[in-house]
Amino acid sequence: MHRTYYKALLATTLTIVFQICSGFGAWRNNNSPVRIVSTQKLHATRREFCAAIACTTVGVFGTSLNIEEAGAVNDDFFRSGGYGKEEYTNAFTASRDTNISPKEAYDSISSDFLLYPVQKAMQMNRIPRALDVGAGAGVSTQILYEMGYKSLDAVDWSGSAWDRFVVNDPIGNCPSSVKFFELDDERFKAYWQKERMQTYDAIVFNFAVNEDKAKAFASELLTDQNSRLLAPVNTQKDYWLKQTYKCYDKEGTLLWQTNDVGAWSVQFQPDVTQDTCQGIWCAPFNGFKKMSSTSRAGSHL
Repeated sequence: MHRTYYKALLATTLTIVFQICSGFGAWRNNNSPVRIVSTQKLHATRREFCAAIACTTVGVFGTSLNIEEAGAVNDDFFRSGGYGKEEYTNAFTASRDTNISPKEAYDSISSDFLLYPVQKAMQMNRIPRALDVGAGAGVSTQILYEMGYKSLDAVDWSGSAWDRFVVNDPIGNCPSSVKFFELDDERFKAYWQKERMQTYDAIVFNFAVNEDKAKAFASELLTDQNSRLLAPVNTQKDYWLKQTYKCYDKEGTLLWQTNDVGAWSVQFQPDVTQDTCQGIWCAPFNGFKKMSSTSRAGSHL
């Protein structure tokens, strides 16, 4: 009985330790300016450490410990520690650089407009693929993943909220099919072009944008006429105090729009890449450095 008890206790302890060790998953490739969360490295780190501990238990307890049971990363689901914390009509701070949006925003993401591309991709025997722009704490990423977008690129110029709620949170989990890029949308688009990355069945913006940017992303990064882009678009160009939720297809055709979602009047953080961005969420207050016009023209990061 004592041996069984201590074995169970050790397994529980190791599970907690491995969750803490998830911070090892963030890395930067020396040949690339892009910071990516590598779940493959995270898996290897946990399994190697777990194997060493498991070997020790043989001598201490006279029994072996199942490595997978001891806390290896699960590659079957995505989980953000911020999921479930969102509230109707209210946003709250996830980090110095980002908010978790009101729940109405996430209800809009899980609408039929973004379910349609999932169904079409599956009919074509493709894994639905999505781009989550301004992913922040990963709440929108989790919603997209659970909708069926099992191949996901999450993008945010600041990785603070992602680190807090996905990488370091005890319940956070990021499968290998989800990749995080610590880039603003302009730098990511340049990187996407340079690397000739795949197009997307759905694109979601989680911050306010001008309509010309939304249509440009839809035209270039969406896969086909069944693909969709959802974004909170300024009611007037460069007016950051009021947005309209809009859904576009690849041709830039407006499929749906709304000024209000339930009791919430749509208003998001402004696009930090725009010169007209003002306030605490913009440079120089948040430390963001805009991509130079020379770099933008040459598609360099």
